[in-house]
Amino acid sequence: MTSTLTSYMLLSRNLATSLQRKGAEAVVARETAYYEANIGKVKSVDDLMADRRLYAYAMKAFGLEDMTYAKAFMRKVLTEGTGTAASFANRLADERYIAFARAFDFAQGASATGTDPVLTDASQTPAGSARLSLPGALDASYDFTGTNEARFTVSSQVDATTTKTATVVLNGASLAGKVADLANVTPTEIGAAISAQIAASGAEGLMGKVQVGIDVQGRLFFETTAYTDLGFDGTPGGSGVDADTVYLAGGTNRTLGVSNAALSAPGQTAVDIGIGTDLSPNANVRGVVDAYLRESLESDAGDEDTGVRLALYFARKAATLNSGYDILGDAALTKVANTVIGLPATSGATTSEALAQRAALIAEKIDLASFQDPAKVEAFVRRFAAIWDAQNNTGTDPILALFGVGGA
Repeated sequence: MTSTLTSYMLLSRNLATSLQRKGAEAVVARETAYYEANIGKVKSVDDLMADRRLYAYAMKAFGLEDMTYAKAFMRKVLTEGTGTAASFANRLADERYIAFARAFDFAQGASATGTDPVLTDASQTPAGSARLSLPGALDASYDFTGTNEARFTVSSQVDATTTKTATVVLNGASLAGKVADLANVTPTEIGAAISAQIAASGAEGLMGKVQVGIDVQGRLFFETTAYTDLGFDGTPGGSGVDADTVYLAGGTNRTLGVSNAALSAPGQTAVDIGIGTDLSPNANVRGVVDAYLRESLESDAGDEDTGVRLALYFARKAATLNSGYDILGDAALTKVANTVIGLPATSGATTSEALAQRAALIAEKIDLASFQDPAKVEAFVRRFAAIWDAQNNTGTDPILALFGVGGA
């Protein structure tokens, strides 16, 4: 039998290749292709839960496969979201549910609809434009150096059959030479940069159709505007290239939406300019697929050796751990920590005082801050795997000698 340590090292040494192989497996590839092709059609919690394959894929991606049957429970997680401390997901105190609710928040972004003209006895009140302010106020300044970036899409339905869009990217490259200090970009500079990019989207985008400003609460706002293009000849009337294009600022057809888009490249760091940083489900396809592949790799490895699954899982989560409580709140992480520092599996904490003592002991025995260094994480996980082999696996693997561990 191959040892836990050897199996883990074979998978982790070139994790990208391991994930690529997993993604190429027939069943995994088929389900992934289905998810990628259909998640963009899903507009609500009901839509997601009605499609068995999409729902099952999403649940597995977030490590919730065993809860797929509990649709009423998961509906509550999704419908209440994570916006308040009292929401169901936040009260569960399990990061998997919180992450799932954020990833499948179909109310993300901001939207507004124009108003129809109103007939009165005296006159006709003009239709109102679609106007929205982002949920959060802008900070005094923003740092757009390095990998920091905000990327979002502005869209507007301009008539019964046409929607125009523009994607705005705020980062070091797009703002260079346009702001005084990339490390201290002001709200006014952000508004000007967004306006410039909307204008640059051209007639096929939102040029002349949406304006940007900052409201009295310090929030970015967007508003639809009337648009007229008299065609190639520049005079009213005509057909073909001379045809006029006219869009009203308001009315039943005119809408406006703003939502986060996927960052321009891997490794970029999302910056919140008032709309949060979470992505809508259709913009987060790559993130969910990557999570599904990783979960599949860990799950299948666990079918052969529980220790390998624990090792892979800890390696994935290590950089997010800030305290002993983060470990104690997750049974799998607790198992790894107990194995490394020698706590018996039965040493459960039954009171808040006992929990605090255990959390303090973990923080004393394990240097959580060092987990920001991938090399330190790898060393810790290999140590776990070697101890796991000594305690659970029979036979001898030569590589264990490197760690001073022999088989029974």
